[in-house]
Amino acid sequence: MFKILKFQENNLPIYSVVFLIVLLGFVFRFYNINYENLWLDEIYSFWVTDPNLSFAETYLRVQTTESIPFLYYYLVKMCNKIFGYDPIVGRCFSAFFGFLSIFSVGMLCKKITQNKSYLFTTCLISLNIFLIVNSQEMRVYIFTFFLISLSLIFFLGLYKDHKDKIFTKNFVLFIFFTFMAILSHPFAIIVLASIIIFIIIDYFFFINSNRKVNVSLLLLSILTISFLYHYINYISPNKIGWIEQPGMKFFTNFYFSNFFGSRLLGIIHLFTLAFLLCFLRKKIERNKEILFLIILLIFSYLVPLVYGYFIKPIIFPKYIIFVLIPIILITSILVFLIENETVKKLMILFLILINFANHFTESTLKQFFSEKQRFNPNFDKAFTIIEKSQVKKLNFYTNEINDKNQNFINTVLSNYSKIMINKKDYNIEILKDDVEKIKGKIWNVCLTIISCDSPTGEYNVLKENFLEGGLKLSLWDIK
Repeated sequence: MFKILKFQENNLPIYSVVFLIVLLGFVFRFYNINYENLWLDEIYSFWVTDPNLSFAETYLRVQTTESIPFLYYYLVKMCNKIFGYDPIVGRCFSAFFGFLSIFSVGMLCKKITQNKSYLFTTCLISLNIFLIVNSQEMRVYIFTFFLISLSLIFFLGLYKDHKDKIFTKNFVLFIFFTFMAILSHPFAIIVLASIIIFIIIDYFFFINSNRKVNVSLLLLSILTISFLYHYINYISPNKIGWIEQPGMKFFTNFYFSNFFGSRLLGIIHLFTLAFLLCFLRKKIERNKEILFLIILLIFSYLVPLVYGYFIKPIIFPKYIIFVLIPIILITSILVFLIENETVKKLMILFLILINFANHFTESTLKQFFSEKQRFNPNFDKAFTIIEKSQVKKLNFYTNEINDKNQNFINTVLSNYSKIMINKKDYNIEILKDDVEKIKGKIWNVCLTIISCDSPTGEYNVLKENFLEGGLKLSLWDIK
C-alpha cells in the first residue's frame, strides 16, 4: 500500500487510484440526481427560472422570493431555455459545477505548492459528502463554491505575477470571477475581505507591495460597494429571519459534522486540522499562501458570527460552504509538509479511507444496493394516489400563508406540479387557489412545515395520507 502512496512523476498506480476516486465523485454527483422530488427551496428556484418569463419578470420573482442576487437564476433560466423546463436541468447545472470544483480546487492547491498534495486535495473534494449533497440540489451554493475557487486561483496567479503590465489575464479573470461570485451569493464578499486583510498584513509585516493586486482590489471594492447599495434595497430582511445564532455547541464543532457527514468524522477532521496547525506552525510562518488560507478560514466564520451578534443571525452551513476550500487545502498541504514519510503516508491513507468509508452509511453508496430513502416531499406518490382514485381534481390550499402575503407558496407548488403531471401524462386537473368557490370532492396537497389549513365552509375529510418529506394529501368533500 505504501508503494501506491509513493508520489512519483511516473507512478501509474497513484494516478489510477486518484482517477477512480474522481470517477466516483462524478458518479456520486450525477447518479439518481432526479430520484427525489424538489424540496421547498428548490421549488421556488424552479418557479423563478421559468424560461417563458422575460428577464424583468425573472428579476421581480427573485426579488420577491429570494434573499440572494440574480446571477444564478438567470443562468439556470438560460439552461431551461436550451434544454427544456424540467427540474433535472437545474440539478444537472449544480452537479456540473460541483464536478468541475474537484479540478478547480485541485488546481488551486497546485498554485500554492509544487508537490503532489493537489492529488490528495482532489480526492478529498471528490469524496466530501457535503459537496456531493449540494451538487444534487437546484440551489446556488455549489456554483458559488466553484466561482470562489476560480477567484482564488487567479488571485494567487496575480499575487505571484512579477510582470510590470497591470492588465494581465490573471488581473482580468480575478476581478471577473470574484465579482461573479459576489453576484451569486453575498457571502462571497467575505473572500474579498479576507484578501484585503491578507494584502494589508503582507504590506506591513512582510514589506511587500503589489501594485496590480492593489489596483484590482480597488476596482473590486468599487464594484462591491455599488452592488451592496443595490442589494440592501433589493433584499427583504424577513426572508432569512428563520436562522438562529449558534449556541455554545457550535464552538465544539464549527459545522464540521455537517461538512464531513457525521459527528465522528467532523471531530476527526477538526482535530487533524488543529493538530497540523500547531505541529507545523514554524513552517506555516514562512508560507504566505497558507497564512492567507488561515485568514480566509477565520473570516469565513468570524464575519457572519459577529454580524449575528450585533445585527441578526445569518450564519448557516450552506452559506459558508466555501470554508471547505481553506479547510481541505490547509489539511492537504500541511500533511505533505510532515517530514516523517511513514506518518505522512498513514495520514493520507487514513483520511481518504474514512471519507470513502463514510459513504457506506450514506445514500451515495447504499442506493446501489437498496432503495434510497426519501427526505423530500414525495409529490410523485401523491399524484399516483390521485391518478388511481375516482377524483382527478387537485388543489393547493394554505390559507394562513398564501399569495396575498407575497409568499407565493400556492403558485410555486402549482407550477412545479403542473410540470410533473404533464411530464407523466397524468389526467389530473389543478384547480385555482380560491377554495371557497370550489364544491364537491377535491384532493388537497400541502406541506406540513408551511401550513395545512381547511376550507372555511362545511366539508368532510374522506381520506388523509401523510407522505415522505412532510407532504399531506387529503380528500375533501366540500358542501
